[in-house]
Amino acid sequence: MATIPSHLRADRLIIKRQQQEIIHEGMMAGQHDQFKVAQKGMWENRMVDVIRGNRVKSKAQAIDNQHKASLQARRIKLAEKLHAEQKAYEKEMVDRDETPQQRMDKMAVRAYELKKRREEERKAVVQEKLYQQWRSGIDDLRTSDSKIVELKVIAERDFQLDEKAAIMAEEKAHDDFYSRLWHEGYLAKIEREEREKELKRERNDQQTRTLAVQLEMKKEKVQAEEEQEAAEVGEMKKLWAAQAAEEKEAIIRERVLAKEERKKADEYMEIQQAQKAEEDRLDKEFDKNFINGVLERERIMAEREEAEKTKAKKKAIEFTEALKLEMARKAESEEELIKLQKEESERQWAKRYAAWEKEELARRALMEEVYHDRAEQVRLKSDVREKLKEEQAKERDMVESEIKRLEAIEQERVEGEGLVQKRHQEELFRQMDFHQVQRHRQLQQHAIEQRQSLIAEEKIRRAVAQEKNKAGHIMREVQERRAAKSAAAGPGAGPVAPWDK
Repeated sequence: MATIPSHLRADRLIIKRQQQEIIHEGMMAGQHDQFKVAQKGMWENRMVDVIRGNRVKSKAQAIDNQHKASLQARRIKLAEKLHAEQKAYEKEMVDRDETPQQRMDKMAVRAYELKKRREEERKAVVQEKLYQQWRSGIDDLRTSDSKIVELKVIAERDFQLDEKAAIMAEEKAHDDFYSRLWHEGYLAKIEREEREKELKRERNDQQTRTLAVQLEMKKEKVQAEEEQEAAEVGEMKKLWAAQAAEEKEAIIRERVLAKEERKKADEYMEIQQAQKAEEDRLDKEFDKNFINGVLERERIMAEREEAEKTKAKKKAIEFTEALKLEMARKAESEEELIKLQKEESERQWAKRYAAWEKEELARRALMEEVYHDRAEQVRLKSDVREKLKEEQAKERDMVESEIKRLEAIEQERVEGEGLVQKRHQEELFRQMDFHQVQRHRQLQQHAIEQRQSLIAEEKIRRAVAQEKNKAGHIMREVQERRAAKSAAAGPGAGPVAPWDK
């Protein structure tokens, strides 16, 4: 078996390690570049989102300001419209306001109507009571009323008796009907019970016959199952015997195969052990040669290193001196670089502070402007409110002064009319003789009373005749109704009055 020398294997491992490191460094560099690109992309995306958000906020603020301006304009228009409507309503109220004379006329008409209606109601009540008094004072009418009441009571009693008899007859008919229904149901129930008993007897006989047939079939089935089970047991015994023989043969075959495989495995193991022993011998020989070569090379390299150390010491001393000089020079440049960086950072911070201060001043100016506009709006609103109050006070004063003026005019007019009526009445009394007027009135009143008494007597006569006719008609109707009921009920049926017995 061919083997690779150990020094070649070491070089190959070093080269492979270097290649892996190169690949790893390339991957790390790629990942670093990818990370930087990703961070730049994230920063750009965030900046875009911030810019978009600021634009949206500014647009929303502009829309909100526009909406507030339009809302304020609508409020002003609504206030103006409300003021105009208020003035129109007040003017309409003033125009519709009634004058004292109109109110007095309306109240006088209303008082006259109420007085007239009350007088009419009083007259109706008086007439009704007078009619009752007149009717109760006539003997014929009282007698006829008592007879009418007596006949009405008899007719009502007859109606109640007839109604009771009809109810009793209806109840008796219902009882008879339900008795017949109960008897028919009882007979049907007896018939149904007999029929159910006969049907139950037939079902029991049929069930007995069915059970006998089922028992016979069960016996035959059990016998067939026993025979089939015996046959199956015999077949199973045969199958079990064949299966046991097959299992024994299979165990024997497995043991033979296992022995053959074990033998092959032992032969392969011996071959592998021989190969391993040969490889161990070759490795030991190679290691021995390699160690000898390494020792020889180390001796040579030690000699070379000793020579090179002397040269390296001299170079190290020179390099140290040069390094000291370079470090001193670099220290000065680094201080300048740090100083420049500080100055640059201070300039950047100054710019930022200036921008922040400018934004703060703009924000303060905007807030001052807003506060100023709000104060101006409040002032304008208060001025408008004060003007409205002043106008309303002026209008109220004007209305009150106009009302006072109209009341004074109405009072003067009423006083003037009173004086005119008084003078007119005095003039009439002077023109007429009071005693002649009184005598004429007495004669006229006496004539009117005589005529009214004649008219009243004629009315009483007619009313008595009418009431008698009405009473007779009612009595005839009641008697006819009782006679008709008696004829319909037949002789000897229905109630009989005590005076008819």
